[in-house]
Amino acid sequence: MEKFLLLLIIVLGTCFNASSQVNNDATGNPAGDNAYINISKSPQEKIKSITDSPIIIKRIPSPTSAPCDIAYDGQDLWVEGFGNYMLYKISPVDGSIIKTIPTNIYRPYGLDFGNGYLWVADADNNLIQQVDTSNGNVVASFPTPCTSVSSYPSGLAWDGQNLWNNDEMGTNSNPNDSTYKINTTGQIIQSHHAFGTAVTGLAWDGQYLWSTDNGNLKIYKINVSSFTVIDTINAPGGDYPNGLAFDGQYLWVSNNYTDSLYQIDISHTNNGLFHYSLTNSSDFFVYPNPASDEITINLSNSKVGIPYYITDQTGRQILTGKLNNKTTIININNLAEGVYLLQVGEMGQKSFKIIKK
Repeated sequence: MEKFLLLLIIVLGTCFNASSQVNNDATGNPAGDNAYINISKSPQEKIKSITDSPIIIKRIPSPTSAPCDIAYDGQDLWVEGFGNYMLYKISPVDGSIIKTIPTNIYRPYGLDFGNGYLWVADADNNLIQQVDTSNGNVVASFPTPCTSVSSYPSGLAWDGQNLWNNDEMGTNSNPNDSTYKINTTGQIIQSHHAFGTAVTGLAWDGQYLWSTDNGNLKIYKINVSSFTVIDTINAPGGDYPNGLAFDGQYLWVSNNYTDSLYQIDISHTNNGLFHYSLTNSSDFFVYPNPASDEITINLSNSKVGIPYYITDQTGRQILTGKLNNKTTIININNLAEGVYLLQVGEMGQKSFKIIKK
């Protein structure tokens, strides 16, 4: 009997110690400041269970440990790491490093590419920097929307005209986590209570805003007109989903627990909530995507003569015409950089997101 009680005490004590570590940050303190950055990945840490997850297209290694936010420049990915003062340009095919840019930022929590520049959120100094990717020079710098002591500016997203910025207020239970829409000088256009308990990465898909929640390991699809959550999916990889980027077809998620980048198909999930059109179907094939000068549409003979429309992010019609041949080339050289919607058919029966780079 005494041996049984002794064994029971040992088992209960082990379970208690393991459970008490789940919500601790890298310093061993309860989840709070920097709770969404995992520095030490001890074997005892557990990846929370994932259900209703999106389909993972691929997983590539991060070029740095503790990856923060990520960006897509129309061809390649950019990654920033916690505490290593470096921005990495990598291949989305295999994660190989193409270029590195040194920075003076210890905690570069936010990152996106837009208007020909990288935009970087400096959480230490509450600044957003505009960086020239050709030489790494800082072109401009302005304060983040929230400059309080407990402010942790994280994700950045470029919507074609303005930036969106998440701000995690230092604790996983603070109801003041915020999402801001700002112009390129830092002026606040909109401010909203953020969704989640530790907001991190942001991405813009041409119509909707996507935001990661490190507290609940979720990714939210947000209608910016009403600023409401349309759909929710679980982030791949488990703990610490820090960054988001959209490549015109798929969403990329950086995960700090596994030091990996995941390319996920948000058009198909286990709960069936997502319905994004791909850049090809049995009747149409659109390429290249992204494109800088022109796109080509291949279609079946039965579809010859149908109309096409290209609209911008506000829904304004930019180009229109008819597909009079099996192969049609559309010149997009005069379009501004950004994401557009190509609709084919009388009622826009087929839709394709295309990126002008």
